[in-house]
Amino acid sequence: MATDAGAYPHSSRPDPSAVPARPTRESAAEALALAERTRAAVGSIEPDRRYGVALSLGLAGVYFSHLLPEPLDLVGLAAMYVGMLTTLVLQVRSSGVRHRLHPAMKRSMAVAAAIGLLTYLAALALEHWTGTPWIWVPAGLLAGGGVHVLDRNARTKGIPAQ
Repeated sequence: MATDAGAYPHSSRPDPSAVPARPTRESAAEALALAERTRAAVGSIEPDRRYGVALSLGLAGVYFSHLLPEPLDLVGLAAMYVGMLTTLVLQVRSSGVRHRLHPAMKRSMAVAAAIGLLTYLAALALEHWTGTPWIWVPAGLLAGGGVHVLDRNARTKGIPAQ
């Protein structure tokens, strides 16, 4: 049975007409320059200062919600999480860019998560053992302030446009 070379789409021979022409040096240099300018512009986009403050206050509000009476503490907790998620969505929409993570930001995020978790567990244990509900105030200020400082330091370093 005679077969046609074009009958099999996965032929081992490339079709010479399907191979794109090689770009010239000038067009490749222009494309590279455009890519570098675009990368530098995206790397320089930074959320405004209100973004970090709003998220830090939201995190402190999560801790402060433990001071509310029993049925309202869950409402306060839910309101703080909804507020933080709304802040994140608005920031992504306003910038139009999802920020890439620089390695310094990844480390800061891990340290911030550790600070938040350890502070939460310590405040929970202190409230349970000593019966001092006011411990959530310094815990919230410590966690919110620590996360704000870590986030601000990581963002001021920026994303290098190599």
